[in-house]
Amino acid sequence: MADIEEPEKRDSREKMKRNITVFRGIAFVVGTVMGTGIFITPNSITQRVNAPATSILVWLTGGVMAAIGGLVFCELGTMIPVSGAEVAYISRIFGRQPAFLSVWLIHFLLGGMRLAIGALGFAQYFWSLFYEDPSQVNWWLDKAVTLTVSYLIVVLVTCKPTLILKSIVLFTAAKFTATFLIIGAGLYYLCKGHTENIGVGFQNTNTDPKDWGDAWNGVIWSYMGWEEICCVASEIQNPQKNIPIIVLGSISIITGLYLMTVISFHIVLPLEEMVESSAVASKFGEITMGESGKVLLALAVVVSTLGNLQCSFITNSRYIHSGAAEGLLPSCFGLVSKKFHTPLVSILYCCLVTTVFILIGGIDNLIGSASFTRFPFFVLCSAGVFVMRRSHPDLHRPYRVPLIFPALFICFGLFVFITPFLNESWLVSLVWVVVLLLGVPIYHITLGNVLNLQFLAKLNSSSTALFVRLFQSSTRSRVSTFQQALAAVLDGTEDKYGRN
Repeated sequence: MADIEEPEKRDSREKMKRNITVFRGIAFVVGTVMGTGIFITPNSITQRVNAPATSILVWLTGGVMAAIGGLVFCELGTMIPVSGAEVAYISRIFGRQPAFLSVWLIHFLLGGMRLAIGALGFAQYFWSLFYEDPSQVNWWLDKAVTLTVSYLIVVLVTCKPTLILKSIVLFTAAKFTATFLIIGAGLYYLCKGHTENIGVGFQNTNTDPKDWGDAWNGVIWSYMGWEEICCVASEIQNPQKNIPIIVLGSISIITGLYLMTVISFHIVLPLEEMVESSAVASKFGEITMGESGKVLLALAVVVSTLGNLQCSFITNSRYIHSGAAEGLLPSCFGLVSKKFHTPLVSILYCCLVTTVFILIGGIDNLIGSASFTRFPFFVLCSAGVFVMRRSHPDLHRPYRVPLIFPALFICFGLFVFITPFLNESWLVSLVWVVVLLLGVPIYHITLGNVLNLQFLAKLNSSSTALFVRLFQSSTRSRVSTFQQALAAVLDGTEDKYGRN
């Protein structure tokens, strides 16, 4: 087993190696974003808006908002250059309680949901290679293959992080090849005069706000990941300079490819087939290139989702590790492998939660729950730009975002969060809001220790010591309690905004 290094008063994120260059960072973000979304959600988005031109407009707007969000996070990420993205930013700007709620809901509970969606998307296209209807696959066999692939990725993410970074570049190159095939085939059909499908334009556009809310959920899910590079800021070479380059470069590439891909889908596929086909890429390949094209594009999606899973396991485990470094989660989640320099306990926890969601969930239900829950905290981060400009105007900012952008992103985030309550799935959204609010008493009982439960501190220390012994590691210092870990970050060797 890997050796584990116990968190000390110095932020354990500093122990991670800076392996991520600009090229790897762009490949990392593209690999995170371009996974299952562009191949699974176009049919549901088209179904909701009911017009090809409207569908394209929705995708374009999603790219614009992702770019705006990326610019907001560029200022925060270069001003506070530590791993954890919104967890670290909210903690330093607004305090521990809202940061804890972010960790509690988005990363500690729902992070595995995103991983499960990627794994289930992989399985869906994998089985389309052998079955006309993937739903015909035996449930046990389907789950066994999905879990096996997920566990293999966990091993690689834990033991070979540098190899993962190199493989991400290869998977991204494979995605580009597949995407260019789709775009090339679409342009070929267009040049041959096939405009009957996309020529429908905005006709019969559905204006029901409930259906538009569902369409936005799919678009948001497909673009989700634009912020992920900021969660590994401690592993980026020269983060103040490279984070803006990585964010803007990757979002520009993703938006362009998404738009051209969706346009190609609408050129080739009639509206009815776009709505009915869950495996849009396979159907596209069958129409344009025959059976071989169907197999080729199905394999491309399989490769795409594998790269997406790798990136997502890396980022979500860093979110949880950052939560422990901020003193918001038990210190055992802050343990870092001495041998591999990876947050092993956080990775194993992500694996456990992912397993649960793979076994109990379906793709459509999981996407509906996962897409809107991040935005309250994105809104809080955007508001944090205004707060920091007012409270710390002289703080060094390698990049300054125009204030109109965080204002627009706040409005967009509120829209995304509110619209799910207008449709039939409002009860599911309400359940997640209740789960979020449960984090408030949990925070005060654990971190606030309002009931003076001394056994919680002992449980935290003993559990961390157990993990250290379990993975055959010698302790280097006394295990920190939640409060001690937070004090080390905010008042110790590191200043409030992440600089030594």
